[in-house]
Amino acid sequence: MTTNSEHTWAYFFRADDAPAAVARLGARPHTVSEYRVEEARAAKGDPALPVAAGARLVRVEVAARLHPAAGAPEPLFQGVPRHLEYTTGAQKAELAASRGPLAPSENTLAVLIPIRKSAAWWALPLDARVEHFRPRAGLQGHTAIGAPFTDRIYRKLYHSRYATESEYDFVTYFEFDRAHGGAFRELLAALRDPARNPEWGFVEREFELWAVRTK
Repeated sequence: MTTNSEHTWAYFFRADDAPAAVARLGARPHTVSEYRVEEARAAKGDPALPVAAGARLVRVEVAARLHPAAGAPEPLFQGVPRHLEYTTGAQKAELAASRGPLAPSENTLAVLIPIRKSAAWWALPLDARVEHFRPRAGLQGHTAIGAPFTDRIYRKLYHSRYATESEYDFVTYFEFDRAHGGAFRELLAALRDPARNPEWGFVEREFELWAVRTK
C-alpha cells in the first residue's frame, strides 16, 4: 500500500531487496540511486551496525509513503524531508547557496548518518531546542558550525521520528567529492565536540556509512 504525499520519501534498501520495493511503486515517478559501502563506523551508542563494508545499497525517492506489507522487503532506513524548523531567515538564505548533489562517480562519496536522540531532547520545549542551532553564550550553534562547509558538501535531512517502523529520529545524507573527505571529517568532529556543540550530548545513537555513489 502506498499513500501519496507532497513530500518525497526516501527509502534505503539492500540492493537485493530494491527490485521488489520498486515494483510496488507501479507507475509513480521515482528515482533510484545506487551505492557501494566502503566503510561503516559507530560514532555513539550500539557498536553493532546493520550494514558492513562491501554492502550495496539503493536509495529510492518517491512522493508516496510505503507502508509495511506482508512479504515485502523492509527498508534499512527511511525518512521524509520537512520544512526547516530551527533556521532563521538569514540562515535559510545562506543555505540556499549551498552546493547541490553530485553526479555518480568513483570520486563521489555519500555518507549516510542515522541518528537517534534521547527522550530528554524531545522533552525540551521548542525554544530550548532552537537555542542549540543558533549562537548563544559564546557557542556557534549547530547551523553556524556547518555553514563554512556548504560550498563543498551537499546535505539532505530525512525525518524518521514519526515513521513508526524506524528506530531513528533522522537520517542525514551527505555527498561530496572524495578530495573533500578531510573537510567532512573536520565538520563531524566539530559537531561532536560538546564544548562547541552541546547538542551532541542528546544523541543516543549515531553511526556513519561511507559509500561511493555508483549510479
